[in-house]
Amino acid sequence: MQPIRNSSLSATSVNYDDLPIVELEIEGVAYRLDTGRGSAVAVSQREAGTWTWTPVTEGRWDGTRLRAPGLDYEVVSALAQALGEAMRDREEPEMM
Repeated sequence: MQPIRNSSLSATSVNYDDLPIVELEIEGVAYRLDTGRGSAVAVSQREAGTWTWTPVTEGRWDGTRLRAPGLDYEVVSALAQALGEAMRDREEPEMM
């Protein structure tokens, strides 16, 4: 897969020290989604065995669908499912 790099997304625009919204491994490549402005999410990736995250694209989340230019359909679908689950988990009140 050759990702399209979004020129407005750089390693300095994502704080990799913070916890991601979602982190998921797909076919040996780790992906993470971090918060962006508004409905934007920053999509980064790293190859197995490496520690450095590389910004890939800026995605848009509308609450049910993730649009992430330059990523394969299967990757976007898996990230969207994980993001939806993460958002539902955040909305559920904690039980004591």
